[in-house]
Amino acid sequence: MNARQTEILKRLRDLGRIEFEVEAAYFGVTPMTIRRDLRQLEAEGQVLLTRKGAVPRSEIYEKGTSPHPTPEKNAIARRAWQLLQETPNVKSIMLSTGTTTLAFAKLLARENPLLSVLTNSIPIASALFQTRVKVMLTGGELRSNSLDLVGPAAEQFLHDYHVDMLFTGCDGADAAQGFYTADLNLANLENQSVKISNQVVILCDAAKFTRKALVKFASLNDVNCVISDPALGPAERNMLETRGVNVLIA
Repeated sequence: MNARQTEILKRLRDLGRIEFEVEAAYFGVTPMTIRRDLRQLEAEGQVLLTRKGAVPRSEIYEKGTSPHPTPEKNAIARRAWQLLQETPNVKSIMLSTGTTTLAFAKLLARENPLLSVLTNSIPIASALFQTRVKVMLTGGELRSNSLDLVGPAAEQFLHDYHVDMLFTGCDGADAAQGFYTADLNLANLENQSVKISNQVVILCDAAKFTRKALVKFASLNDVNCVISDPALGPAERNMLETRGVNVLIA
């Protein structure tokens, strides 16, 4: 880390948010130079890039999550953003817990759209901190193995809400049966999330279709779209599409 990057971090802590153009003028360099500095700081886990600059990265809230999503998960997140842009009149979405949905949240933070996001994930809420995205975090009980909220209070919270789209992951998938999670409490919350959403999108790498998990939270009739990677087999893809599920390959 050079002296300018150290000073950039200090200014970011003081200001809470910085922009490429403003920092370029302050340091007397080009915006591209500042962008390169911030990209290096993001790679080191120090900041989170936004469309026009950067915000601090709250590492404490990302404990236990994957700080570097796989290329497949990042590609799925980019395809989810493209789908969101292609879908008209979307003003509110829900992002459920998961590493792929977290990657999507970080992409949303960089794009900085005017959007309302409902989530039960503290890391996702943290990723969207100090952006134009309006974040609503459910109540509930903190899970013992991750920074996510579940339980009756979280489920009751969702009863009062409606979203245009739900983006969620899964622990297991079956192209003939539906989508599964290993946590019973999370399954109840996911099931309620499906009920309050106009459209349900599963962000699911192809490896999930090789196994099931403990509880099914969504059947194929509940799901509008699956976004997966190129390793998804033609048999699974055909089975999903035959049941009316749109399949997008990232």
